[in-house]
Amino acid sequence: MKTEATYCRLCESRCGLLAGLDNGQLVSLLPDKTDPISAGFICDTATQSIQALSDPTRITEPMKRVNGRLTPVDWDTAVSEIGQALREVRSKNGPASIGMYLGDSTQRSTRTLVRALAFGVGSGTPHIFSEQCMSAGPRLWAAEQMIGHPTPLVSDLGRAHYVLLLSGEQRDLGWGPHTAGMGHEAWIQHSRKTKSTKVIVADPRATELAGTMDGHLQIRPGTEAYLMLGMLSAIVKGGWVDAQFIRDYTVGYDKLETAIAQWTVENCAEICGIDAAEISGVALKFSRSAMSVIHPAAHTFNNEAGALGAWAWLTLHAITANILRPGGLYENRGAIDLFPILTQLATDKAPKTKATHQPLMLMQAPATALATEIRDGAVQALVTVSGNPVGTLPGPAQTRAALESLSLLVCIATHEDETSAHADWILPAAHSWERADLCLHDNGILPVKGTMWSAPLTTPRHQARAEETILSDIFGALRPGLRGGAWGKHFGLMGRFLARADLEQWEHRAFAWADDLDLDAIPEDQRRVVIGDSDRSTWRPSTDNERIQLLPEAISRRVRSPGQQITEGLYLRAGQALNRAPDAAHQDEKLHVLTARIHPDLGHKAGERIRLTTPHGSAVATVELDEALRPDVIDLPFVVGSEALDLLDPSAVDPLIGSPVFDGVTVNISTP
Repeated sequence: MKTEATYCRLCESRCGLLAGLDNGQLVSLLPDKTDPISAGFICDTATQSIQALSDPTRITEPMKRVNGRLTPVDWDTAVSEIGQALREVRSKNGPASIGMYLGDSTQRSTRTLVRALAFGVGSGTPHIFSEQCMSAGPRLWAAEQMIGHPTPLVSDLGRAHYVLLLSGEQRDLGWGPHTAGMGHEAWIQHSRKTKSTKVIVADPRATELAGTMDGHLQIRPGTEAYLMLGMLSAIVKGGWVDAQFIRDYTVGYDKLETAIAQWTVENCAEICGIDAAEISGVALKFSRSAMSVIHPAAHTFNNEAGALGAWAWLTLHAITANILRPGGLYENRGAIDLFPILTQLATDKAPKTKATHQPLMLMQAPATALATEIRDGAVQALVTVSGNPVGTLPGPAQTRAALESLSLLVCIATHEDETSAHADWILPAAHSWERADLCLHDNGILPVKGTMWSAPLTTPRHQARAEETILSDIFGALRPGLRGGAWGKHFGLMGRFLARADLEQWEHRAFAWADDLDLDAIPEDQRRVVIGDSDRSTWRPSTDNERIQLLPEAISRRVRSPGQQITEGLYLRAGQALNRAPDAAHQDEKLHVLTARIHPDLGHKAGERIRLTTPHGSAVATVELDEALRPDVIDLPFVVGSEALDLLDPSAVDPLIGSPVFDGVTVNISTP
């Protein structure tokens, strides 16, 4: 057996691993203690992935649904017939009638993401739905409104003197979008010992991580935005700002003062369910520390004030001079500087979806608009790429009904799921361990300047192919014309070229142009290409006046609107993930049962079955008692395909970014 270095693409942490290979088969995965990002970490999802390669739900050959049953077909037939069906839809309803749905894992492969976007742009449709809106989207949107382009700003956790963590689950679930690796806790603990860094955790649960830090704000779920609005109010009213930074690098502070005046600390504290003094205390220390940072989790902005919260998050850093600087939020250029590309993808200049009129951010529409676009007839055919909208989006019944009304549904996936059950065609995709990856588009998320690449660890199972290959073949069969569509000629031609080009060749060229490095000359056992420490002092706003816009026009009205209504009762938290597993095949079967964490004071017993009811729906769950949880919270850790999605309203989305509402919904308990 030989050992090969690789990195994990199953979640956003990008952990370095050592793969054990025996006769071309993947037989073991171990943590790589020499990896500078993950520092020897491995999770259950990674180890479970070996079994997932041969799971009974694994899709191994192209399948066509005939008279309600799936029938195996050869690849040539599948590609030809799918291409013909797509041409018929386009001919009858126009290019915008073809939609795409990109799952979260698509964002972790440069080739898959580029090919999928090129497929959509090249075919002329604005309907490229993605799950970006459910994690990184609000952050990227806020950055674009304030800085000028949707740059992924990184939390400099290791150098900060004061840290506010907007979740206490990072130890088990990772540190969220744009913050890869699992070494952050060790770096924070080192800072606490060497420079007395203070760390506060805001979370409805008194997690183990929170217990090791310096303070805990036990806020209600979904109120992170109001916690930060309260901090803004306290800092502005108290004058705890960096006046020189505001004068030299920002615009609109006077408008910000007026807009934030209605958000009193007391009002925000009442919404959060904590004392006003707690918010004022955190605000004072955050503003007075030499270097401070607020670090959101993946689910932080999945609530009714998602975009508002993302704006407040960036604004707090801006008025205290903790943005685009060491110890706060900074922009990591990485091995490939994406600045020229990001500045060309302005949201306000992008096409919009036909029915919901949602603008596309980084060429992608929010996944939450999918059912409405189908129901209103804007989308007639859909191609999903490693995506499971039925098992991921709120209100699965509405999504199922929408998919059933399509003229054509093609699913490209590794495993059968809730969405593929409705597909006309199912095409087998290679697992991440079965394909090559060179990670270029998110190379800036790392705390070091570098990127990652990996050769296939094992051969694709049976007839499975890489997503980029499948999409290229289908695009060739679609044969889109040179005219029409939602995109201009420049983007359209580029999309048509990239939809069929040899992406591996272009990836290597891009890397060579960026830092004059030859990937072919890198030793085979080196899968993490580290060029050096990142530049934490990068300063590159791309606004017209090259200043940070403190109160963008898009957010101005939202700031002045009333806050969340406070009601007596229980609050639901359904956005926090149970684990890192992307699907059922990558997690233990016993975790598929819907479990509700509740405080013992609610009077229920462990193992008891209860019915949870919201204004939208109901679900039956098994009780798990948790003394660390707020007594007024029902915690339903998110699991793909979970009945918890039935409790959520699919129409409840943030109007600015389309992010769904998972946290903060009122819920009742009854006997099943």
